Amino acid sequence: MHVDCNSEQCILVFDYFQDTLLSLLKNNPSLSPDERPKIMRSVGEAVNQLHSRDWISSRTIFVNWTSDQEGNKVITKTVLGDFDIACKLKDGETRITPHAVGNVMWRSPEAQACMANKATDIYSLGLVYIHALGGGELLVVEDWKELIEAGYPPEQDIVTKHFCYFGPVPDTLYEQIRDEHWRKAFQSAAEAADAEVKERPEMRMEYWTQELGASTFDLLSQLTNLDPRARPNITDVLAHPYWKDSLPE
Repeated sequence: MHVDCNSEQCILVFDYFQDTLLSLLKNNPSLSPDERPKIMRSVGEAVNQLHSRDWISSRTIFVNWTSDQEGNKVITKTVLGDFDIACKLKDGETRITPHAVGNVMWRSPEAQACMANKATDIYSLGLVYIHALGGGELLVVEDWKELIEAGYPPEQDIVTKHFCYFGPVPDTLYEQIRDEHWRKAFQSAAEAADAEVKERPEMRMEYWTQELGASTFDLLSQLTNLDPRARPNITDVLAHPYWKDSLPE
C-alpha cells in the first residue's frame, strides 16, 4: 500500500524496496537457507490477507535486506505489490477469463486454461516457494524465442514440465477443465511428461527435494497438487509443520 499521496498531482508514494524476489535470488544464489523461509512466510501471510478478503491477484514480490558483519544478506522486509490484475472470488468460486491471467511461468495448469480461483493462487504460491528454496532453474525461462520459432507455445512447455515435476496427472484435473481443446492438450502433455519421467525419474519432485527434508516436500507437494480441489487453503498452508521446523523461535 502507498504511504503518502499528492491528490493534486495524482501521485502515490510507496516505500522503496531494493529488490524483487527474482532479482534477489538471481544475483545472490548463495542467500542463506535461514533467510529464505522468512521470505516465504511473509509472502504466505500477505496471500492470507488477500484471500481472507476474497481477493486473488497477480503480483510482484519486493524484498528489502541489510548485510551483517560478514557481508551476508539478512532479509528485513518482504511485501507484495504491483497488483496488475485482481478479481474478487469467494471460497469455491471459479471464474473463467477470456485470456489466461498473469505470467505464464507462475500459472497453475488450470490457470493456463483460463480458470481462476483461490486454488490456482495456492499453486502459484507453491511455485514461488520452490523458487525461494533454490529451484528457480526448474521454473524460470529466460528466453522463449527458440520455443516460439519452433512453433512450441510457452504454455505447452510449462504445463509439460510441471506434469513432469508434480505428476502423475490425476483424472480429476481433466474433469475440472471445461474447454475440450485444453483438456486434450493436457492429456497430450501428460503422455509426454510420463514418457520423459520414465527416462529421467529424477525429474519428479520427490527426488530433487530430498535434501530439503520431509516437511518441505510435504508442504510443496500439497501446494502443487495437480488436482485443484485437493490443494490446501492458505490457513492450512500457514499452519503446516514446515514453519516450525524452518523458522527460529
